[in-house]
Amino acid sequence: MEKNFILPPVLTALDIQNFLNISKGKAYELFKEDGFPTIIIGGNKRVYREEFLNWIDSKKIN
Repeated sequence: MEKNFILPPVLTALDIQNFLNISKGKAYELFKEDGFPTIIIGGNKRVYREEFLNWIDSKKIN
């Protein structure tokens, strides 16, 4: 999956929202989903870019 913008090394919900073109609420729901590679830093939820992209690849329907 490729977009016309560069993702930072650590993603926020806003980054995910923009990348997937989903609502803010849906982006936050992803952080609660089993298997989503969430990291928590001082109460803030984040995800490493590479783990996020790998997670997206794992969601492909063949």
